[in-house]
Amino acid sequence: MYKILIVDDETSVHTAIRALIDWPQLGASPPLSAYTDIEGIRCMEQERPDIAFVDMNMPTVGGEHFMKNVAQNHPYCRMIVVSGYDEFHYARAAIQYDAIDYLLKPIDGDALLAALKKAIKSLPERERTIDVDNPAEVIAAVKDYLDHHFSEEISMEKLADRFYFSKEYLNKLFHTRFGCPIYEYVLQIRMDKAAEYLADPAMQIQEIAGKLGYANANYFSKAFKHRYGVTPSEYRGRDGGL
Repeated sequence: MYKILIVDDETSVHTAIRALIDWPQLGASPPLSAYTDIEGIRCMEQERPDIAFVDMNMPTVGGEHFMKNVAQNHPYCRMIVVSGYDEFHYARAAIQYDAIDYLLKPIDGDALLAALKKAIKSLPERERTIDVDNPAEVIAAVKDYLDHHFSEEISMEKLADRFYFSKEYLNKLFHTRFGCPIYEYVLQIRMDKAAEYLADPAMQIQEIAGKLGYANANYFSKAFKHRYGVTPSEYRGRDGGL
């Protein structure tokens, strides 16, 4: 079930959004509520909703502060602006932080449903086989993913989208659990595999570099030497061992 969050200081807006949509039919749980941007940010950390409605004009810092936080720390979340003001400043902020849509109050049911469907369609594919509310299970799944995709381009942004954690939090959890940052872990897998491949005299250095995800053999050789103190060719010349 998709998780939805409403961040608005007006109770009537929460009531309207809840009433206008058949949430189970949409595959979503009834929306969570936050009445300030600070509450909304806290809810993002605790609940990690898939979609957030945000009012641009709220007490304390305001909707733009919330959107900036979500864009930086929860890139998987899709935002829909709900505002009583058709102003350029607010529209510009919505564009800057990649809001899916900009809905004006009072909210129209058809426009609301269309925005939700558009947001759901744009969501990154989530790891459906794990419990995303269980950090230990998520981190184990991250390790399994890296073990099988080490030869691909690995970025923290892609991992954050895939596993629904901010990249900073994901790396912190991984480091705590496995004793090294994610990039260091991927490098170690590649270097272990490199040593294994180098034991096969039939495999060319260029071929090995490609199997490990390196664009060229020179870059691979530099990474290998930095790790082992010798080049791949020198390593192979020592009968495949150090």
